[in-house]
Amino acid sequence: MSEILLAYDGSDHSRKALDKATEMAGEEDEIVVLYVIPAALIEEFKDVDPEVSRSKAHEIVNKAVSIIKAREKKALGVVHEGDVAEEIINFAVELHCNLIIVGSKGVSKIGRFTLGSVAEKVARHADKAVLIVR
Repeated sequence: MSEILLAYDGSDHSRKALDKATEMAGEEDEIVVLYVIPAALIEEFKDVDPEVSRSKAHEIVNKAVSIIKAREKKALGVVHEGDVAEEIINFAVELHCNLIIVGSKGVSKIGRFTLGSVAEKVARHADKAVLIVR
């Protein structure tokens, strides 16, 4: 069994990345869906209950996991907070995944950020194979 790390934010590009992950995953593979709440977002909403952001992130991840499982693939959802690219890279190492799949750009439903720069940073610095989906 190998693990595929799917960076997911609910955007159109990340949904395409989800489609590609389910297409590529073998019967024994597990897709780990990672949503990273950007550190800037945490600061931006410092006066708002942080559970609201976490709750929305978990909702997005759970929906993605449900889609993957409906396609008869193994899936697990995880939410982290911090620098998006760094969290993806670090979690990929921790997970010992074989592949990172990320959309070419995206917009978080919790807050705006450009995933394009994240995808580029992940591709440049990860020691795992990275697939950027358009």
